[in-house]
Amino acid sequence: MEQPVSLEQFKLGMRILTGAVNVITSAHGGRRYGMTATAVCSATAEPPTVLVCVNKLATTHGAIAKSRVFCVNVLRAEDWELSSTFSGAQSGEGRFKSRDWTRLATGAPVLIDALVSFDCRVVKKIVHGTHTIFLGQVEQVLVGKQGKPLLYSEGQYARLASLTLGEPLPEGLDYWGF
Repeated sequence: MEQPVSLEQFKLGMRILTGAVNVITSAHGGRRYGMTATAVCSATAEPPTVLVCVNKLATTHGAIAKSRVFCVNVLRAEDWELSSTFSGAQSGEGRFKSRDWTRLATGAPVLIDALVSFDCRVVKKIVHGTHTIFLGQVEQVLVGKQGKPLLYSEGQYARLASLTLGEPLPEGLDYWGF
């Protein structure tokens, strides 16, 4: 029988997994809530649904659970400071002061100049370990300011670099090396 993966091995592997950086927002009781997250993806196109994984200890978790709404705001590479703000550099309403926000169908805060924002209503939640997976049916999409997405990998921010057709791959990168 194989040994289970250790917490250290799992965390090391997840550090290497590159993800798009998003600010997940919600509103409840007249207050706005938000946090930085990379655990976000599309779940299904019909109906249009995204999923977010939120730590149960995060204040944003409580707001999403109670209001049953959230917005995924996909950040541009230039938005790394906003990501830091929402990952703990500031708390509460202060996180929202440096940028322009609006509301769409659900009432969750929407970053006007995000790369794209998905305004969602929770249709299902799955509690697993330390997190809750919220499945949100997309009520509205706001395509914002053009740019490249902000990425996070190995403890640092990065930006997407495009390879042009015919350009040789960087050394060590192989399309078929799965």
